[in-house]
Amino acid sequence: MKFQKNLLAAVILAGWCSLGPGLRADEIRLPDIGDAGASAMSSAEEQRVGEAVIRNIRRAGGLIDDLLITDYLNNLGYRLVAASDSSHRDFNFYVINDAAINAFALPGGYIGAHYGLILAFDSEGELAAVMAHEIAHVTQRHHARSYEQQGSGLLTTAAMIAAMLLGGAGDGQLASAALASVSAGSVQQQIDNIRAHEKEADRIGIALLAGAEFDPYAMASSFSKMARESRLYGPQGPEFLRTHPVSQNRIADAESRARQMQIALRPPGITYELVRARLRVITAKDSEATVITFRENLANGRYHNRDAEQYGYVLALLVDEQFNLAAKELKPLLKKEPNRIAYRLIQAAIEVQRKDFNAAIKIYRQALSISPKNSLLTYRYAEALLKADRPEQARKLLSDYLRSPAKYPVFYKLMSQIESKLGEKASSHEAMAEFYYQTGQTHQAISQLTIASNQPTLNFYQSSRINARLRKLRSEAAQQKDN
Repeated sequence: MKFQKNLLAAVILAGWCSLGPGLRADEIRLPDIGDAGASAMSSAEEQRVGEAVIRNIRRAGGLIDDLLITDYLNNLGYRLVAASDSSHRDFNFYVINDAAINAFALPGGYIGAHYGLILAFDSEGELAAVMAHEIAHVTQRHHARSYEQQGSGLLTTAAMIAAMLLGGAGDGQLASAALASVSAGSVQQQIDNIRAHEKEADRIGIALLAGAEFDPYAMASSFSKMARESRLYGPQGPEFLRTHPVSQNRIADAESRARQMQIALRPPGITYELVRARLRVITAKDSEATVITFRENLANGRYHNRDAEQYGYVLALLVDEQFNLAAKELKPLLKKEPNRIAYRLIQAAIEVQRKDFNAAIKIYRQALSISPKNSLLTYRYAEALLKADRPEQARKLLSDYLRSPAKYPVFYKLMSQIESKLGEKASSHEAMAEFYYQTGQTHQAISQLTIASNQPTLNFYQSSRINARLRKLRSEAAQQKDN
């Protein structure tokens, strides 16, 4: 694999990132962030770098864009962020489509957790510990500090961290190539910086855990669990430990800091277990085998939480198109917790599969009255309205939701379909342009905006907005080409 300078700057420097399946190094593009010899990255530059990397990872299929799971991870992340005294409050959390036990932080507050990490931990607190650690890397601006302390520029810093990461991953040839451009003294300086940053991220992360009412001992227990995995599987152990080396001293230090925390812990809920069950279904290769696994687990008592295992079973039945059995197995869950969103979503999805759109719409409407800002409920409700040939209602629902920019590109794709159904060609192309842009397809976005700008029915406001967006995207595309 050819490691270009954009990848080094965008991913390796950006923070301990392992790319999802099928993501090639030369698919990562960065905006122009100025002179590589500048003294430090500004906050605006960090934001642009992180956003560009995420858009390109998404374009290459490296994200799990399940709205329920992503909303959960963002809620967990912001529970931790709320406990921070940092001025950096703008974060985005993503689930990476990779079974590796790993997580990373990108400049600007973009944090990724591989789905393998979520499945590896039995407790929500241990997942929270890793997320708190990554949040601390961002709030302490470790990316910019590494860049500034090195002094020789962004690309040199990236090459040094690349050498360490690639070496840890067992690719000696690539590591040697990355090291060829830097001195041994500089490498040692960067290693020292990373060790200091890891220690600082541990310290601040434990404080975030306590502030968010998680068990502060979860930091040490998450490290211990991954260290055990590493001993069991040798060099194929958790990738997180290759880039965040854990020693007994580090675990002992985390335990010592936890002992100093006096807090009241928030009782754990079932949501984490539901998310893990959902991930097991989403990432499964064989739907029929997945149904059998959940059924056998329930029969033999092999589960952490019976309701979560039952939920996974019902979801697996839905994916395997056994709709009647799914409806039957869902009933005890709905009886126990009729207002739980995860259950109502399956209930409505079954009605959609049965082509009873009015029944599904009623379920979505009732659920949204309980959880009015839920992303997946909003999306599925609008989708059901469109299928029921009620595009005006669907447009109003999505227009209200999109008053604030959506984190999920699928909303713009659905809006494009709704506008097309209503005969609004310019608005349809404009919405599709936003979908393409957020999925890293800038040139396709420009094409859609160009078509929109040429529609004869545009008013002055629409024309001004579309052309302003078109100029911005063309400028970004030119910067990418220059890199």
